[in-house]
Amino acid sequence: MRKLLKFSPLLRAVGVIGVVAGLVSAVTFAQLTSNTVTLTNNTLTSATAALQISNDNSTYGSTAPGMSFTTLTPGVQSSAFTFFVKNNGDVPLNITTHIPGDFTGSSIPADQVTLTINCGGGDLTKTIADLNASAWTIPGSPLANANTWTCTAKALLNSSFSGSGSVTPFNMDFVGTQVTI
Repeated sequence: MRKLLKFSPLLRAVGVIGVVAGLVSAVTFAQLTSNTVTLTNNTLTSATAALQISNDNSTYGSTAPGMSFTTLTPGVQSSAFTFFVKNNGDVPLNITTHIPGDFTGSSIPADQVTLTINCGGGDLTKTIADLNASAWTIPGSPLANANTWTCTAKALLNSSFSGSGSVTPFNMDFVGTQVTI
């Protein structure tokens, strides 16, 4: 204790204040960092993506009978085939289309037929070969949840095509993917 008395009163006062400040800081830090809060009764539910298709706007499902153009004339666009795409889910969906399959045996080559699809947001015009090669986004995407698009498809046989025959029957897939933010 005598050794502490050898220090000047000012130095002792600064030392005491420093020790007190350190203790107050430690107690305050401990109080602030040991606070606990709780979220209770948490429920997590996934959204539902439910894309459906129809050719009569009343019977919807995962498939519907498609188009059949039997009198294509080179250079003349066909009449419109109308179909409906419905988002029966909880979230908006970006819609793409793709034609899977092998067209090597078609008497009309897939690159000689152009399809124009319009669902209200503008035309998507691609050859069957293009639609076979990759998926394409339908203009106007996303399709809002609980909404239906009225769509049309038209076919155009290339004006330079001089043969006859048909395109191998094909499926046209429409895929709805949840919009990401």
